[in-house]
Amino acid sequence: MPKRKLLEPRKMPSQERSRATVTAIYQAAAQVFSRVGYAAATTDRIAERAGVSIGTLYQYFPGKEAILYGLWEQHVQEVQAAAQQIADEIRQKGSIDRNIAPVLLRLIWEHNLYDRAQHRLFIGQIGLPGDITRKHRELGRLIESTMEDIFRASDNVRIRNRKIGAHIIWETVRAVIHDYILSGEVEHEPDALIDELADMLNRYVFSDNEGT
Repeated sequence: MPKRKLLEPRKMPSQERSRATVTAIYQAAAQVFSRVGYAAATTDRIAERAGVSIGTLYQYFPGKEAILYGLWEQHVQEVQAAAQQIADEIRQKGSIDRNIAPVLLRLIWEHNLYDRAQHRLFIGQIGLPGDITRKHRELGRLIESTMEDIFRASDNVRIRNRKIGAHIIWETVRAVIHDYILSGEVEHEPDALIDELADMLNRYVFSDNEGT
């Protein structure tokens, strides 16, 4: 079977019941992939976890790789939409200031607060297909490029190397928030965490003589 066909769903769900079935398969796959690893996961185990027959699973997906790619595409679309929303709002305002950091961090927090199994799946890239790890890096570069463009258009940013600065910020915020969520510290809103991260980012991003 051609590589592309292995990555595409067999059919797109059009009815509510079908969409619910596909959602259940995706959720089960994220849990199975995270628990036993992508290599050891099987479509039989995913179907059992989803509460559907293996025949039903194969009605929608040719194999586990297509399920993984479907999960990834959902993740990418959500991240890109959030990044675009933030970038558009900043461009409309015409500048950035110290008030943007808490807003940005809150949006990242809310966006990432989904099933922990999916966090584990895409944070721990070991064992994932090469195409996924490459796309993971591409997504990071897209986010960093967006930040870099915003920094270059802002006179009050003190970062000397905008490109490296964007990389440091993205990787730091992503790692800290993901670790916080995966550690189970999500029963309460992380106001203190966001306040400290915002303070750290503001000290790094903005000129020392800018008012707080």
